[in-house]
This record gives sequence, C-alpha cells and structure tokens, in this order.
Amino acid sequence: MRHLLKNLVAGGDRVTVATARTALEAGGNAIDGAVAGAFAAMVAEPTLTSAGGGGCLLACPKDGVPVVFDFFVDMPSGAPSANMDFGEVTLDFGPDTQSFFIGRAAAAVPGNVAGLLRAQERLGCLPRRDVLAPAISAAREGVKLSADQAEFFRVLRPILTHDEAGRALFAPEGRPLGEGDQFVMADFAIFLEALSDEGPELLYLGEVAHLIHDWARVGGLIQADDLANYQVHEREPLRAEFAGHTLLLNPPPATTGDRLRRALAHWDTYGGEMADVLVALGPNSAVDGHGSTTHLSVLDAQGGAASVTTTNGEGCGHILPGCGFMLNNMLGELDLNPGGFHRHAPGARLPTMIGPTIALRDGSPVLVTGTGGSNRIPSALAQVLVNVLDRGLDLPAALAAPRLHLDDDLLHVEPEIDGERLRALRQRFKIREWPGPSFFFGGVHTVTAESAAGDARRGGRTEVF
Repeated sequence: MRHLLKNLVAGGDRVTVATARTALEAGGNAIDGAVAGAFAAMVAEPTLTSAGGGGCLLACPKDGVPVVFDFFVDMPSGAPSANMDFGEVTLDFGPDTQSFFIGRAAAAVPGNVAGLLRAQERLGCLPRRDVLAPAISAAREGVKLSADQAEFFRVLRPILTHDEAGRALFAPEGRPLGEGDQFVMADFAIFLEALSDEGPELLYLGEVAHLIHDWARVGGLIQADDLANYQVHEREPLRAEFAGHTLLLNPPPATTGDRLRRALAHWDTYGGEMADVLVALGPNSAVDGHGSTTHLSVLDAQGGAASVTTTNGEGCGHILPGCGFMLNNMLGELDLNPGGFHRHAPGARLPTMIGPTIALRDGSPVLVTGTGGSNRIPSALAQVLVNVLDRGLDLPAALAAPRLHLDDDLLHVEPEIDGERLRALRQRFKIREWPGPSFFFGGVHTVTAESAAGDARRGGRTEVF
C-alpha cells in the first residue's frame, strides 16, 4: 500500500503538467488533472493532439472500478469519390522522410472532446468550467514553444501551413514559430469557452457540428449524423499478471493491450533479452508512422490514477473555420489503414495502438504510464514495464535506457547498447543504429508511487507535490 501520498504528474510539456497540477490543487482528482492537462496539451502540444483527434483514457478511481474510456476516431459515412480532398505530402524527419495523406477526406470523426468530457463528468469532481479554464487562458494568452514543439513545427510545416488559416496560426510572419516564440490560439480559446458552457453537444449536435458538416462538403466525408451518433465506449481493461503486479491494459479494438499481455506472459523464458519480447509482440505495420501523439500520467494523493493518450495524427492540413483547431488525418495514416484507404465500414471505430497502462500492487495503482509513437507504442511500453517492474531500475534510468524496436526483421537500436549484445543481435536481425535517442522510440511519460519521470525523447516534464 502507498504511504506518504503525493500528487505526481508526467507529460509532454511544462504547460500540460502545470495545468494538471492546477486542477489537483483546486481539489480535483487524477481524472480532473488528466482531462485538464489533455485540453491544455491541445495548446502547448498542438502538433500532437487536438480537439479534432481521438484517444483513450484509463481511469482507476480511488475505491472505484477501473474503466477505459475509448474515444478514438470513427470512420465517417460519406462516400469516397474522385473529387475528394485527399493528397500526399512528404515530411522531412531528418534521418529519413515519410509520406502521409492529408485533406478534408483524411479526417475521421473526432472523439477527444466527447471522451475527455465524459470521463471528467463521470469520475471527476470539479466543475467543467474549472477544468477547462487553464486551457482557455493558455490559448488566449499564448504559450512559449518548447524546443521539442518547435522541432515538430519545423517537421510538420507542409501540413500546418497547408491552408491560409494554418499559415496565419502556425507561421504568422511567413516562417514556422520557433523555440521561445509565443503561440496564441485566439479562436480556439473562444471555442473552449463555448465548450465550457455547452458541453460536448457543441461539437456533436450544435453549432460546431454544423460547421464541420459544411466544411466537409467540399471534398470531405464527415456527415452531421456521424457526429450526432458518435459514442464514447466504456470498456473493462484487460488484466495481466507481471512481476508481482497486475497490469491494466487497453482492450480491443485497440491492439496494444492484448499484445503486451501475451508477450510479457513469457518474459521469464526469454533469458533477459528484450528482442525476444519484441518478436513475441508480433508483426508491426511495414510503415513506420512517426506518431504525432502525446501522453499524460497522473497519480493523485488519494490513490486515484489516470492514464490518457490523445492524438491528431499529423493533422489534415485544414483549420476548422472559427474554431482554431485542425482536424485529424487518421484516414490518411497508412498504419491505421493497412487494407487501403477509406475501406473501413461507416461508423466503425478505427484500430489504434494507443496503450494507456496502469500497474496495481495489492489492488492499488503504483505505476501509471503510456506513450505516443504509433507502432512503437507496444515495444516502448514493454521495455519500460520490464525495466521498472522486473529489473527494478529507478524511473529516470528505466526511461533513459536505450530502446529497441522491431519491424519485421529490421531491428532499430538506440546507441549505447552493450557491444557484445549488439553483436549477438546482428546474428539474428538486420540492424539500424540510430545516432542518438529519438522521439521515434516514443515518449513514455510515467509516474510511480514515489517518483515521476518525463521521457526526454518527447520533451517530458513532471510535477510532484
């Protein structure tokens, strides 16, 4: 059992985690903190998440029943056509380039607003207005961009500045905003103010629903009924026993939880070689999405926990008029559409590798984690769980340890892997050695009962109080 309880937060930006702290200090619980932080991340980490995206939140309320709120995106019901707004764009990530598809027909039905507010209404204890107030202030007054976000602005520039509204928002002087620049989302602040008054009906039934419907008429697929019929699914988390702990994992239709459960079940038979866990996780998509996704972990002083992962893909390239945010491009993500684009059944929940995770000891949450990273999510989570729960590494060391990721027979390797071990791995796999730790390998922002650690690969920050 936990003693000397503290509030612990780990996330992808100082504004995100500071907002979670504000909610907790106002008398909120872990769910309030996670939801407040997730909305703030839409301003502080706008290349990774948005009101136009989707995600999942795993809640373990104090003296309550754990539940997963699945609010990932749905396939819209509009019919694909030759006149769709759907085109390819190539991004320069430095070590390599990658193509994505953007446009209005790349946008799936968003779930973040519905899911975050459902979780907070069900299990939080603060008024909705108090939960959204810090994000409203951040959007109106602006935030100083971190070095990590400035790099994402650079990489995603072709998408962020695809339309005139995007150029005005993300490159107001003809260049992408850089580290330390003030990033202001005035229209988004107005949207959030209306949301605090009207609730999710604003986006799914009200004025913004009509805006999205009209916006999608020009080459898009989202219909008014798609928004009106969107459902947040509350699911029982998968459970797995590992290293004396019970893991709470994201269940199907998400793919990560079941893969982790199967792979970690045989950890003792692998002789300490993490590559064997990666093999057991099963095949990944042949396409390496770079994972424009962010995560926030919260453990409150009363023993409640929340793990929330949200994403906007890379964004569809269009700002929703009058609302100041970009819808997702999940229908243009190759790893979410392995059978081809626009082939999911209308209304179907798209598959996701998002994997919010909580570890219990004697029934109480003692570790809260999750990560962005597209198809690296299962491998990044597996390595951190093994490092902390089985190997007993302290949290900073567990996150900083060099990571592996397996795609078919190609093993991606961060530097500082032991030389003898690397030689042994070369006998089994093709090896790609990365020059340094990279956001390619995720951002596993994690808290335990004693400490918090943000993953430096994705600008991790913490609050402990």
